Amino acid sequence: MRAVPSFPPYKVTRPPVAKRWIAAASLMGPIAGGCSVLLRKTEVSSGAVITAMLIGISVVGTLWFFRLGYYRCSVHNATLWQQEVKAIQQQWWIQHRLHFGLLETVLIGPAGSNELEWERVFRRETLPPKARSERGFAAFRIARTFSEDADERDQQLARMLVLQWIKQPKSSERLSPARCYWAGSNIAWRAFIGQMKLTFPDVVLPEEPKPWRGEETLAELAEMFADAAPDTQALVAGCQSLTASATAVRPASETAVLWLVGATAPVVLARGEIFEPTANESILQVCQRAQIQSELEQVPEYCMLFSPSGQPELASCGWNVTQHLQDSYWGESGEMEPLVAISLAAIFARTQKQPCGWIAADPLHTLALGIIKPYG
Repeated sequence: MRAVPSFPPYKVTRPPVAKRWIAAASLMGPIAGGCSVLLRKTEVSSGAVITAMLIGISVVGTLWFFRLGYYRCSVHNATLWQQEVKAIQQQWWIQHRLHFGLLETVLIGPAGSNELEWERVFRRETLPPKARSERGFAAFRIARTFSEDADERDQQLARMLVLQWIKQPKSSERLSPARCYWAGSNIAWRAFIGQMKLTFPDVVLPEEPKPWRGEETLAELAEMFADAAPDTQALVAGCQSLTASATAVRPASETAVLWLVGATAPVVLARGEIFEPTANESILQVCQRAQIQSELEQVPEYCMLFSPSGQPELASCGWNVTQHLQDSYWGESGEMEPLVAISLAAIFARTQKQPCGWIAADPLHTLALGIIKPYG
């Protein structure tokens, strides 16, 4: 849950009731005059009585003045409180709406490895891959991974990711990234940087990348590019080959993803939103806040997602959660699920020139979602 910060309203004191104060002044005058008569043993002149009455009325008037001043101060403080709350909420939205762009996207999975193949998947021109049996359990595999060992397949995927990247346009314009994030094993990262040194010898990568942590990483990237130079770039990559098992709901799959991130790009995205069933917030509210975060007046017509287990209320969130359901094309992709969903949404937004939502399980939260839109 990441709702807009809220604060209790400032408690304004009740305004003074004029009729009551007038009545009090009307009574205080005669009472003061009567008391002046009773307290004096000698005969009291009418002037002294009138003076006492005026003093009584003046006392009530003075008390009314202080009471009115107290009320005015309370109203003033409430106005300042509301202005401060509004400023804090506006600053929260400014920070929450920070975005960054995907300059290039590489996505490799059982159903494809380049943009044209993924466009055919969007149009349902490509049938879902057929699962093969591994030790009696179903699994989706990429045709170019041959080993039965999961670590070896991870290394093959990492090298494959670099080789696929060089085939895409603009590969000659890449610079050394200022920051790197990796999703996957250390063995796969070693294979990745080894292939990078061969394919892109001018690109310098760190020996130890920052770990991919889902929506938390998206937030870090958004904050990074808020003040970064226009030519600053970051690299997000990862690969994983899951082992088939009897406990998996969907066939085990393997995936490789790479993003070249910049401040401005053909498509932009914000940090997204998170949902926790234990929080006092519905998925509908989270989806609405994601729409506000992306500054869209209408719900995105398209959405890339995987079926979140135990979240039947997702069907009533207002987003299109049936047209581009990816379960049959990807199977079980583990911690790569948000990377896959965001990559597909980015490819769709860039090729179709319209916003596209994404929904996926998050490494640190039950669910994460957001919207990718074309730049401008």
